[in-house]
Amino acid sequence: MEWKMSWSYLQVNHNTCIATIKNTTVRGFFKNNLSGNKIRIKFSNLYSPDTLLLDHVTIGKRKRDSSIIEGVQTVLCNGNEVIKVEPGEVFYSDEIDYPISSVEDIVLSIYIKNETNIYSVCSTWSAKSWYTTYGIGKDYTMDKDFPKTNNYDIYKVLQYDENRANHIYGISGIEVLTDSNIKTIALFGDSITHMSYYSDALTDITRDKYPGKVTIVNRGLGGNRLLYDYTPLIEIPSGGTIFGRPGMDRFKEDIYQWDTPDYIVVLIGINDFTHPYFFNRSNEIVSLEEYIKGITKLIETAHSKESKIIIGTVLPFKKEELEWFDKVETLRQEVNHWIREQKLSDGIVDFDLAIRDKNSPNKMDDSCHLGDGIHPNEEGGRRMASEFPIIWLMEEE
Repeated sequence: MEWKMSWSYLQVNHNTCIATIKNTTVRGFFKNNLSGNKIRIKFSNLYSPDTLLLDHVTIGKRKRDSSIIEGVQTVLCNGNEVIKVEPGEVFYSDEIDYPISSVEDIVLSIYIKNETNIYSVCSTWSAKSWYTTYGIGKDYTMDKDFPKTNNYDIYKVLQYDENRANHIYGISGIEVLTDSNIKTIALFGDSITHMSYYSDALTDITRDKYPGKVTIVNRGLGGNRLLYDYTPLIEIPSGGTIFGRPGMDRFKEDIYQWDTPDYIVVLIGINDFTHPYFFNRSNEIVSLEEYIKGITKLIETAHSKESKIIIGTVLPFKKEELEWFDKVETLRQEVNHWIREQKLSDGIVDFDLAIRDKNSPNKMDDSCHLGDGIHPNEEGGRRMASEFPIIWLMEEE
């Protein structure tokens, strides 16, 4: 038996207070593909200057495709019901004796009584493999249901983002003590991974085809670049810190600090190619050689940890006429040619081929993006996930 992540996302550093919570319950619903008899929760208060007091946390479950929550019980840390998470602290709850099967999803509820500022959250835009609801006015953690408040109304600071997300604070992982033969797939990248349209579609594929045998963790970070630190943007509340450290620098920590995945899928590069032009940072224009060096570093790190690593081709992005488009498109084509031909990784996923317009291959099929030509929507995510070599992975010894 071994602890495996049933659900895990990165907390985003918003670098400012994005919500003030008081007398509020957040409830997260998480698709689960693991079976076991024990669960533990990873609590986290990264990027916050304040102590986080969670007055009551409960875990429950519900059968797949059912709305009925069962088996609700309190989560403890060191035997205490009130869970205190200091600034920057990350730790696990006490082990919970809790039988769960791969046909049951996990329901986690967190109540905060006193006024508390929130600085970092885990987020999903697709909201298919997990989503949240908020209840204001009392501790609803033991209740089957409650009057709901929209995420958008809780996080008013984040309303600048026209693509609405679901958020949860205080946690960044849920683990199940399960069969050690379970395969873990970590998805590493930028917003295309983080927004979760393709990771959620892949989650559904693995649950349907390989129940109880595969778990997926999301290590995407919107705006992330492989080679450079976050792009400063005074126009957004965080100033750009949400984009994170360079992918090369964060890879080892974000992938391996809490787990060792069997497979890693890397999809990153579009921000390296476009940000220098979009945001007038000409000193950060990247070359093919620099990109190859960065990806090679990720491959070497994965192999040193005995993980297999798969590289995804970079998606097309043309939506409007841009004077610098030809330069970036030439680089993208060179990068994708190298990805398809290289033998350093353990495989590739041709996301570009799956999602591009058949008549104009330098742009995304219009049925596949959110309207901006860059970010896949549900259909785009479905096509990307369908391109994934899950059968090949599961047939490996």
